Amino acid sequence: MVSRERNYNIELLRVISCILVVCIHVSNVYSRAYGEVSYGTYLFSLFTNCFSRVAVPVFFMISGYLLLEENVSIRKSIHRVIHTLLVLVFWSVLYYIWNIIFWDDRYDFATLFEEPVKKHLWFLYAILGMYIALPFFQLLFKKMNRRLTEYFVMLWIFFLTLYYVLALADMEFTYTVPMVGNSSYLGYFVMGYIIRYFSKDYRLGSKICFGIAFAAGMINIGLTWWETWVSGSHEEIFFQYRNPLIAICSLGVFGGIIEQGVIRFTEAQKALMQKISRHSFTIYLSHIIFLDIVKEEMEPLDVPGWIGIPLYTLGIFLVTFAFAVAADNAWKHLRQYLPKAIV
Repeated sequence: MVSRERNYNIELLRVISCILVVCIHVSNVYSRAYGEVSYGTYLFSLFTNCFSRVAVPVFFMISGYLLLEENVSIRKSIHRVIHTLLVLVFWSVLYYIWNIIFWDDRYDFATLFEEPVKKHLWFLYAILGMYIALPFFQLLFKKMNRRLTEYFVMLWIFFLTLYYVLALADMEFTYTVPMVGNSSYLGYFVMGYIIRYFSKDYRLGSKICFGIAFAAGMINIGLTWWETWVSGSHEEIFFQYRNPLIAICSLGVFGGIIEQGVIRFTEAQKALMQKISRHSFTIYLSHIIFLDIVKEEMEPLDVPGWIGIPLYTLGIFLVTFAFAVAADNAWKHLRQYLPKAIV
């Protein structure tokens, strides 16, 4: 029987990822201003941008860590799908209105299945597909023994690397290998579950995991700097989540925290982590509103990156956290009046 006791290593990973997601988008403001900001500011933005990219893969791994061990339930999966669809529609409409009011930009809803209203909403599209197929994944991966699991990991890493390298050479596969080759996000999702149940057989230790993550991140920063210097403009091709270096960095961070064992936190720290974790989804969805305000009203590039990136990241995170608490509490009261099937 799997223990249902709250895992504060996972709570810590969720809190860190919440903050790093904000940092990605703040760092983007500085990185994409290459040529307008100082060289030091640009390099600092590359550092924060690259290492913050672990946030989204870690979110997928947390989901896999928690969900793939559950008993198969079509009813629960349908509920997750319906709920996620409603969240997608709600935030798409909200950002559609926001873009008109704040940016005077009208989105064409005919492209809804091609491009989200706001780019960060792509996460909902990806996780929605996993929720639809979740019962099959739950049954399949519970039946996998150690040898099959090793085979899955080997193939996923191989095809992740192959497809990415070929994409760099402007070569794309028309037909991809199902499961192990057609989605980096599914791979992250499954790796969360695999690390949960098989990491004890391959213990590297937290220091080695973090060291591997740091090395992969620094190589990625070097590649990005080189590509930018050669092209004369900021390049983000190495910041894609299908980049095997991003995968290694993310797996290193996730594995490093998990291999810490039971981390001792004070009751106050636990309560704060639970609070942030409870509202993490809304923080992810809503923080772009406050980022837009900062970009338009506060001239962030006037502040050196080593000050501005942590300052704006923290400020946007705190404001978004307060907003998320208020919004989620309002939804908690509203849902009492809605049909149970959609809440």
